[in-house]
Amino acid sequence: FNLGSAQLSLGNPVAAQAAFARALALRPNFPEALNNLGCALEAQDQLVAAQARLEQALECAPSFTDARANLGRVLLRAGSPEAAKGQLALALSMTPNHVSSLHYLGLSEKALGNYAAAEAALSQAVSLQPRAPELRNNLGNVLVAQGKYAAAMTHYAVALEAEPHHPAAALNLANALSRQGFVDEAIARYDQALALKPDLAEAQWGRALAYLQKGDLARGWEGYEWRFLFQQAYPHRYAKPYWNGEPFAGKRLLIYDEIGYGDVFQFARYLPLVKARGGTVLFEVKPGLQPALRGLSGVDQWLERSPLPVDESRFDLHLPLESLPGVFGTTLDTIPSDVPYLFADEALRSEWRARIAPSSDLKIGLVWAGNPDSAYDQARSCALRDLAPLFEIPGCRFYSLQVGKAASDMHAAALPLIALGEDFRDFGDTAAVMSQLDLIISVETAAAHLAGALGKPTWVLLAKVPAWRWLLDRADSPWYPTLRLFRQTQAGDWSTVIAALAQALGQYVKVHHRSHQ
Repeated sequence: FNLGSAQLSLGNPVAAQAAFARALALRPNFPEALNNLGCALEAQDQLVAAQARLEQALECAPSFTDARANLGRVLLRAGSPEAAKGQLALALSMTPNHVSSLHYLGLSEKALGNYAAAEAALSQAVSLQPRAPELRNNLGNVLVAQGKYAAAMTHYAVALEAEPHHPAAALNLANALSRQGFVDEAIARYDQALALKPDLAEAQWGRALAYLQKGDLARGWEGYEWRFLFQQAYPHRYAKPYWNGEPFAGKRLLIYDEIGYGDVFQFARYLPLVKARGGTVLFEVKPGLQPALRGLSGVDQWLERSPLPVDESRFDLHLPLESLPGVFGTTLDTIPSDVPYLFADEALRSEWRARIAPSSDLKIGLVWAGNPDSAYDQARSCALRDLAPLFEIPGCRFYSLQVGKAASDMHAAALPLIALGEDFRDFGDTAAVMSQLDLIISVETAAAHLAGALGKPTWVLLAKVPAWRWLLDRADSPWYPTLRLFRQTQAGDWSTVIAALAQALGQYVKVHHRSHQ
């Protein structure tokens, strides 16, 4: 038993397992040996076997708090946070200040989305062991999940003070700084994390996004490809080589969209540049996108993404759409910004024309919410009622282009808003309607990108720290010359943004009416 414990502490779980097995051959119901054997098996990622041994230990000694805490940890790692929570709560009922149980109870609550409970458990653990870097780091993560960045940074800093060689804490501190718009400070912390662990993909990726957000696109693209190592946004992998930007006359190149709908509308502008380098271009996109992209030049064959990968006999080279800006060495000065590069389908325009009555009023399309499944949606979306001051401006007619669950908000808002988005079948309908309006007002979601790609006058409401593509502290977009950006000055406060919008809209309406007299 002692030999196994020593081997386990030295990080030799295989040798430890053998020693504990010998101990249990001599004494089968030895709870401490069963517990430690469970830990040795867990260290080898044999979670089912580890769970069995820990449960056996608890059968022998039901009040064995360490074993119950270890079982909770194994259950959590196995993807059963509810079961883990039950075991850890039982452990704490026997030993209220058991730090390990508090730690993993906090992580279980976080996995279940119970952030307040997670914060309470981890805070209690930190009060018992204030210098424990893992406790501080994980408490910081829970605070970040609640948007409490300043408090989280304090815990990350203590973790790094206690353990300077802690790449995860340096990474998390960098992420917290980046999410508050402190990009230079964030880059310094990403550098710190990478000095400790150069292959830390999340740090390479986070630093790349920070460079992109500050407008240093060249350095941003250098790290942008690290996303492949930890993101699985595109479901398929191919053995064929990646395209590196060289001429490919006589070959077939597969380009596929990877992440969000907005990314597709933003980066589709590169397809004509790809085609100019020769060969055949195949473009695979998610369902619902082709109708809005059909007018795009540079595509020889359209494919719709399916659960099956594209047969590799159909192409010679491949590349994600999101990698094209880096391949072309894009800087702020060389962004291909000619618009429009997308065009609404004429048949769909005719179909929707009857729903957009002729009027001398300014016809405005509204989008107030993004995809609720996005982790960033709470920051970027506003409530429809927040936009109420816009409806007080005379000479405007408002159309809802909102899709998804948020589209139903208009029924309770009691605002003079004409509902169209609820009837959209795909982005082709969105484009057809947008093309017949005078102005689009949208939060930073796919609709804003589509409107910009169509060359429509578009005003975008931005969170205090928006996605990297909107950069920082500017009212225009180098990606879309027809866009105007309205930024929060305080995180979560839309009132100043809406006030600026209302003032600008009042002036815009006057200009519109003078030009139509």
